[in-house]
Amino acid sequence: MRNIACTFNVDGVPTRLNLRKLPRQRRFQAIIDRNVTEYVISDETNNLEYYEGPVLPPYLFEKISALVQQYFPNVKAIVKIGEDNYEDYDDY
Repeated sequence: MRNIACTFNVDGVPTRLNLRKLPRQRRFQAIIDRNVTEYVISDETNNLEYYEGPVLPPYLFEKISALVQQYFPNVKAIVKIGEDNYEDYDDY
């Protein structure tokens, strides 16, 4: 598990952010003021998407997305667009 801690100025107020990658998953936890918001790498794209928890402002989401792309470059999507789809698999 990897952790990143940084501080951003949001409207002149210093806001501390802890970003944690969950082990063996494509999920990330953003902890701000003891509130945990989870994000996940999309199944079909390499974009970060909201998963659960309180919704953060767009400014912080952009910063979190940039941190994930910079510090966790090996976390990739399972299915790439145009290469495969879920219709190929049987449901049991």
